[in-house]
Amino acid sequence: MDRFAENPLLSPGDAVPSIAGWEVVGTYNCGSFEWQDKIWLLVRVTEKPTLDDPELVGAPFLDFSAGERRMVVKTWRRDEVDVSDPRFVVADRIYDAVYNHLRLAWSEDGRHFTLSDAPLLHGENEAEAYGLHDPRVLRIGGEWTILTSVGGRWGPAAILITTKDWQHFERKGTVFVPDNVDQALFPERIRGKYCCLHRPSGVYYGGHNMWLAYSSDLIHWGEHEPLAHCRPGMWDSRRVGCGPEPIKTEEGWLEIYHGSDGKAYSAGALLLDLADPSKVLARSEEPLMVPEEWYEKQGNFDDVVFPSGLIKRTDDVYYLYYGAADRYCAGCEFSVSAILDTLL
Repeated sequence: MDRFAENPLLSPGDAVPSIAGWEVVGTYNCGSFEWQDKIWLLVRVTEKPTLDDPELVGAPFLDFSAGERRMVVKTWRRDEVDVSDPRFVVADRIYDAVYNHLRLAWSEDGRHFTLSDAPLLHGENEAEAYGLHDPRVLRIGGEWTILTSVGGRWGPAAILITTKDWQHFERKGTVFVPDNVDQALFPERIRGKYCCLHRPSGVYYGGHNMWLAYSSDLIHWGEHEPLAHCRPGMWDSRRVGCGPEPIKTEEGWLEIYHGSDGKAYSAGALLLDLADPSKVLARSEEPLMVPEEWYEKQGNFDDVVFPSGLIKRTDDVYYLYYGAADRYCAGCEFSVSAILDTLL
């Protein structure tokens, strides 16, 4: 995988805060699509309030108790809560340390992007109080489907949103209940049904593994089955989750996924049977990409390569967009045949 010389493609300094006095701390983990002769990214943007007292820790979230959406910032003394993981504030319950929303960015060449000043999609109810994050985008028929994770007091879940023009949106509701993250649709039906990768997080017993599910309408999902487990002692020993939509090849469905050993998030590949994607034909013994560059190694959560967006350039060459260190959006170019050579 060849990283773009232009990396990072988007940085927090490229984003205008949506709330005066707040700080943008992340522009990363994007979905991608082509439209109007441009390459577009649907970007996760994270913001946090600036607190005057350095001994205070804040958690921003949406409150709907008065019948309308309003932003609330709850604060604690630093010694009263657990902030050992910079992504969360652990107090009476677990809060996100930032507020998440989605914005569009666009480019003529897929390497130089302009980021919108305004949020496109916000949380709309209590289950989405911590905002929307890590979207995957896929065109199905005459509209785009957006599968995006949401956060709230009941944990991470997934909702489905559709649009035909990126101005009007139809929210289809929750399609995967907590705890579930990292969802990506296959680009075509399998045995007449939609197919989706997802990750129900078994905190106590099951672990963080990748699953498959099927649906006739994109809303009601069933036939769930585990697909790829964490592998002890390997680069994906602690977490496994999907990246963007799988690529159809003659050898099988090629899925670029992320894995973690508890120290770093890296990218690898799965090869799945075309007719029955529950059959894993091959899997990366070594990662295809590990955090090496400064923008991958130092950020809001260090040592992260998180693939999430895919754009086809030729039959063999694709652009892959990925989150770096939970702070930046970056990109690389890869050859499908070269990756298959590492698997077969």
